[in-house]
Amino acid sequence: MRLSREEVLRLANEPVTAWPNPEVEYEPRPATVRYLLELSPVDLSWLFEEAERRGVNPSAVIQALVSEACRAAD
Repeated sequence: MRLSREEVLRLANEPVTAWPNPEVEYEPRPATVRYLLELSPVDLSWLFEEAERRGVNPSAVIQALVSEACRAAD
């Protein structure tokens, strides 16, 4: 049973036992790992400029660069 956004918001303030036929949809999230990265001021400036040029955040640029390096290594 799918509920509308309005129904979900209304039921959010009621006890779980008041929910009609509660169902839990579970999808596991992929694991992520975070690393601390130290960059020189020049490299950091390039990273921010490249992210702005691509219209993404700096993390997306780093992820793309790592993916490209993995493909090149194979």
